[in-house]
Amino acid sequence: MHSAAAPSPRPRRACSACGAGNTSVCHHQKFVVPDGYPLPAAYDVVACRRCGFVYADPPASQQDYDYFYSDWSKYDDAAVSSGGGLSPYDAARLAITASEIARALPDKSATILDAGCATGGLLSALRDEGFTSLTGLDPSPRCAAACHQRGFSAHVGTIGSAPADMPKFDCIVLSHVLEHVYDIPAFFAAVKRLLVPGGYLYLETPDASRYAEFLSAPFQEFNTEHINHFSVRALKNVARRFGFSSVVVEQKVLQTSADVHYPAVFGVFRDLGVAAPHSDVIRDPDLPNRISHYIQQSAAMMERINHHLGAQFYGQQPVIVWGAGQLAMKLLALPCLERTKIRALADNNPVLRGKFLAGAPVLAPSALAGTREPIVIATLLYADEIAAQIRRLGLTNPILSLLPRTIDEVRPT
Repeated sequence: MHSAAAPSPRPRRACSACGAGNTSVCHHQKFVVPDGYPLPAAYDVVACRRCGFVYADPPASQQDYDYFYSDWSKYDDAAVSSGGGLSPYDAARLAITASEIARALPDKSATILDAGCATGGLLSALRDEGFTSLTGLDPSPRCAAACHQRGFSAHVGTIGSAPADMPKFDCIVLSHVLEHVYDIPAFFAAVKRLLVPGGYLYLETPDASRYAEFLSAPFQEFNTEHINHFSVRALKNVARRFGFSSVVVEQKVLQTSADVHYPAVFGVFRDLGVAAPHSDVIRDPDLPNRISHYIQQSAAMMERINHHLGAQFYGQQPVIVWGAGQLAMKLLALPCLERTKIRALADNNPVLRGKFLAGAPVLAPSALAGTREPIVIATLLYADEIAAQIRRLGLTNPILSLLPRTIDEVRPT
C-alpha cells in the first residue's frame, strides 16, 4: 500500500511552504473515481526535503479543482456535508471558529469575507458574534444561493476568480479551504488583492501532525480533495512566505459527531506587505515522520479490510456497495473488490446519483428495493446506523461490514 521514502522526480508543483522542488515520495494513493470525475485517480504524496511540508502531487491543475468544486460540490447539500451549521456538532464547531475570529478582531464593523462559505454556517455564527458586514464567496452557485436565503451577500467564484467589483476586506476567512488548493502561490496573490493593507487572514486546516492519533478510516486524509497537509510549523511557513505574520497559531480538536473527533490547526495572520526571504523558513522535522506513522497505520487497516471482505465474498456473487464517497473510491481499488462485480452503489449525495463508479450506477438508497445481493457498508464510523437504515427500508439483503462487527452477515429475523 505504500513505499519507503525515496527521492522523487521533480514534482509537478513546488513546495507551497518554501518553494523548493526537492521531495521524497511518502506514498502512492490510488482511487476508483466516477465516470467524468475531474480529479485524478492517483497521485504521489511527497515530503519537501527542505522544510518538511507534506503534500499531494497530482497530475492536475488549479482549473480542475475549481471545476470540481463548482460542478461536483457536496457542500451545497447541508444534509450530506458540513459547513451549514445544521447539526449540533457542526453548529458548535462554527461557533468556536467565530469566537476565535472575534478574539483577534474586536471591531464588529470590520468587513469579513468567508471564502469557501458553503451554505453559510460560519457567516451565521459570525453574525451571532455581532459582526455586521459579512460576505460569502463559493464556487458553487447553489452554495451562494443558500447564503442569500440566509440573508447574506454572497458571490459565485473562488479567491482567484472573485468578481472584479468586489471590494477589499478587513479580514478574509479561509476555514478548511487551504488543504484543497492546488496553486497556493496564485491563491495568496489573489488573497492580497482582496485584503486591505494590514488586514487579517484566518486560516484553519486539518492538523496533519495528528492524523495518526485520530485515525477513523484508512488514508482518510489522502483523498481526492485534500492535497496539502499542514502542521503548526507548515502553516506558519506558508503564511510567512507570502507576507503574513502570525498573531496566534494553535491546535484544537473538533467534534464532528457523537463519536468522532478531528484534529485541526488554526491561526490568525496579519498582512506585512512583503514576502519573507527564503532564509526565514524553519524546517518541520516531525511532520514527515508523523505522516509515515499515519501511512503505516492506514495500510495495516486497509489490509485487514481486504482480508475480511475477501473472506466474505463467496464465489462470483455480485455485491452492492453502500457509499460512493472518498473511502469507497479507495476500497474499490482493493484486490477483493477489483475482482468482484459491483451491481450498484447507494449514496445519499444527490451530486453522485446517476453517475457510474466501477461500472455500476450510483443510486438513491430507496432504489435498492427488490435487490438481493449482499450490501457492503463502505464506512467504519456509521456501520450500525446504516445497517439499521437498510432494515428500515425493508431490504432483506445480507449486510457485510468492512471489519468484524456484530452486524456481519446480518439477515432479518
